[in-house]
Amino acid sequence: MKNLSLSVFIGLLFSAIGTASLFMTRDPLMAAIWLSFGNGLILSNLRFSKPDAAGNLVAAPIPKVRFYVGIGLIIMAVVLLGVQVYTDMQQV
Repeated sequence: MKNLSLSVFIGLLFSAIGTASLFMTRDPLMAAIWLSFGNGLILSNLRFSKPDAAGNLVAAPIPKVRFYVGIGLIIMAVVLLGVQVYTDMQQV
């Protein structure tokens, strides 16, 4: 439990909001924004523990690929938010 940081908890919250909004509002773009941001936070900050040579549990470093995919998901959420704002402005 000590490997979970505040940003991982926020990511879990955003992912839960995205899933709930998909089921309640049936708006896939809004759900994709929440899910993309939440999953990006989880991927870029979640640390796993593994035993070292002495048998002690140590936090393994975050792999660069997982970190870059998480950052990419956060960027995609911002782009999707821009698309959502653009489509909302076109309907007015």
